[in-house]
Amino acid sequence: MKLTSSFAASLGLILISLSWAGCQTHTTVTPLRNGYEEVAHPHHALLDQPEPPRISFQHRAADGRVTPIWPSLYGVSDVFKGDLAIFVADKASLDPERVTHPRLFAVRFPELPLDITDEVLWRWSRANGQDFAQSLRKLALVTPEDKNGGLLLRLEFWAAETWSAQREDWPEQGTLQLDWSQVNAIMQAVKTKGVLQKDLRWHTAYIGEQL
Repeated sequence: MKLTSSFAASLGLILISLSWAGCQTHTTVTPLRNGYEEVAHPHHALLDQPEPPRISFQHRAADGRVTPIWPSLYGVSDVFKGDLAIFVADKASLDPERVTHPRLFAVRFPELPLDITDEVLWRWSRANGQDFAQSLRKLALVTPEDKNGGLLLRLEFWAAETWSAQREDWPEQGTLQLDWSQVNAIMQAVKTKGVLQKDLRWHTAYIGEQL
């Protein structure tokens, strides 16, 4: 009986140790430009295949002080212009489950990040003769790219359902080329029309427009 109890206790300690080890998160910091950094937060699991790491975005000052900017990036490349960073982040929607969707942000540290997605879509819709409300509804992803001396935005839209009775005439992809003065104008528009908000899932503060 004593042997059995001892074995059970040892087994319990082993399982607790393994569980603790599986829950450990060893982050990896990747310096980018001008103090901006990405941090990988791996998900550890004992039995199942772990999910890809969550990538957060932060700024590290010259004195080493770290300021979080956004806790979860979508997974596309960031673009930098001096102290300005353009990034795509997971942002919670208003549905009950707080499902996240990719949104385009701009930040000039130490200011709060700006959700510039709607301003970008408004300009793309006007330039291409498309309905802005439809653009908002159909947007799947905006991918930023440093190109042609400015910011190139590649837009992807949800394809129309092929089984629907009437197929919508809507592009699946689009682009918007901006120079940096236009990017600054977009940011200023968000600052002027936007309000302080907090993400519903991450509770991260940002400036965004209320449509």
